[in-house]
Amino acid sequence: MPAWLDGIQGDTLLPLIVSDSHVIRVVAGPGSGKTTGLKRRVQRLVQGEGVPPGKIFVGTFTRAIAGELGSALGVSVISDELGTNENNEHVQVSTLHSHALRLVRSHPAARPGRSLRFLLGYEKEVMLYDIGEVLPGFPKQRERQKQLKRVCAAWAEGTNLELAGFVGEMDRWLRRQGGMLIDEVVNLARMGLESGDIPVGEFDHVIIDEYQDLTAAEQHLVEKLWSGNRSLVVLGDDDQSIYSFRYNHPGGITEFVERWESEQLTDLGIVDNRRCGRTIVRLANAMMAESGSTKPPMISRRDEDGDLSLVYWPSVGHEVGGLAKYMRERNDTRFLVLVPRRFIGYRLKEAVGADARTSFHEEVLEIPVVQERFALACLVASPEDRVALRTVLGFHANGIEYGVRRNASAYRSILGSSLEGVALLRAISGGEIELHGAGSGHLRARAEKTLEFLSELSSANQIAVIHALFDPRLAATVDDQEKREKAKRDLEHLRDSAMLALEETNNNELGTILDQLRYRIAMRLPLTEPEEARVRIMTFHGAKGLEADVVIVAGVADQIIPGHFPDDPTEAERVREEQRRLLYVSVTRAKRELVISWPQSMEYKDARENQVRLDGGVWRQGDRKLVKLGRTRLLPDIPQTPQTGKGWLRAKLG
Repeated sequence: MPAWLDGIQGDTLLPLIVSDSHVIRVVAGPGSGKTTGLKRRVQRLVQGEGVPPGKIFVGTFTRAIAGELGSALGVSVISDELGTNENNEHVQVSTLHSHALRLVRSHPAARPGRSLRFLLGYEKEVMLYDIGEVLPGFPKQRERQKQLKRVCAAWAEGTNLELAGFVGEMDRWLRRQGGMLIDEVVNLARMGLESGDIPVGEFDHVIIDEYQDLTAAEQHLVEKLWSGNRSLVVLGDDDQSIYSFRYNHPGGITEFVERWESEQLTDLGIVDNRRCGRTIVRLANAMMAESGSTKPPMISRRDEDGDLSLVYWPSVGHEVGGLAKYMRERNDTRFLVLVPRRFIGYRLKEAVGADARTSFHEEVLEIPVVQERFALACLVASPEDRVALRTVLGFHANGIEYGVRRNASAYRSILGSSLEGVALLRAISGGEIELHGAGSGHLRARAEKTLEFLSELSSANQIAVIHALFDPRLAATVDDQEKREKAKRDLEHLRDSAMLALEETNNNELGTILDQLRYRIAMRLPLTEPEEARVRIMTFHGAKGLEADVVIVAGVADQIIPGHFPDDPTEAERVREEQRRLLYVSVTRAKRELVISWPQSMEYKDARENQVRLDGGVWRQGDRKLVKLGRTRLLPDIPQTPQTGKGWLRAKLG
């Protein structure tokens, strides 16, 4: 028995592992073992056939899965997205976006006039305000935001851009400021491969997991990476397509077979589920049947029924308290907790205590005071950072809020200057550059304050600089208590992440550290690898690729998931079905025990701040204003009676 077949049960994975077909499509549901099959295939290629590791590329959608694959294969994983890897002795395992970035970094001809300085969300807002000053056709910021989304969607789809005026002005802004949008990376790599600026066919064996979660441009990129000599393998499941907000293209997996001659292609379907107990698989099958899935139902291969509980609570507070009690009492059990909104997760973490960790995409740059500090940090690291300088000059003269339209009108006054960095700030504050338009006073005051700040930190060491830049006490200037607490957490998170990067790399270059943090924020990646914890709490999207013995899916009220719908009926149905797939992915993380929980009410303030539908009704209870919630309609009608939270806890904990 060769090592790559050792322990493989049944015959469903064998074709994936041993096939020598030119092109292979594998359609496999959750828990099918396809990741195991993928790893064993690579093991066979290297150990059995002697394929040079550097000629194999394994592409994944998420960085977490890339790391898991690399560890299992015993190969180097390119975890530094901003670095390069010239070592062909290792299997290349990374996300498609990371590989595209390495290509455009290594081949500057593929990114003419572009600096790999990525804009963050609040910096894009500044760019759009500036564009509004010269494009009268888009007078409102919301309209410009829509145009930017259309441009990003066209890049992701690999289609032609139809917004020539808008794109041209955006291109001029980015060139002038020395910036780049993260959404451009894959498109630039694709065009570079098509034009010959980047060599094609780098790998003889290309294996792509979660193919349905790639954009059309990424799927096109895959075929350009393949030499066409040996094998192309794509694995996926359109029933697990949950990333439309990233412009993913599930049609890539469903239509894949139509693009290849039958003699070239091996088409595999795996219906086995080796992860979940039988009760959990029945629930998942019922969900997909209601959605109209045409695939055969999954077959559970676990020799146990599993434990499924449907539980409802009077309110979010009761739900958080009850679930936390359950997890505290079972202190010898590890839990994966999935929530549709972060505020529920944060409250669960606080209620569980030290055993719990959240692993959300942390929006660490939501609050203006935190945005200001990160922009100042970029200027401390590189005073010539024109994007950061423009952002700082968009703030109000006093306080931490932005000026009207980010002082865009006044900023036009300095566009003709050839000065940069500190020299430009001095010219503005000293009156050498005459300012015109709304926001002139704010812009000049900001220039003066920024000069003072840079001067104060000019002689400090890197540790002192990081602590000064991200001092949590700065959050005290925020009026709203909840936002103040969030700003404090975010400043602490940035400070600790920067310090960790400084310690791990022994690199005293603040600019390098900020480049890494900026890329992670732009790509919605955690700033640091999450710590191991007995109770892991994350959003539904974050659970892709994970599994646990006990999974709690909390907050599944209909007003939260699917939540709001677009006005267009066709688009509303598309949103509903993606939300159903999202819940399907969540429940199929459970191996042995699954708890699905929802509240029957929540505070009105929580509902408004977290995009919760209000159609269930609103009423007052003393001084409290409450919103009525109900069980999500995305759950199928199964022969299992929901329990009250109190009764469920009594039955479980005695």
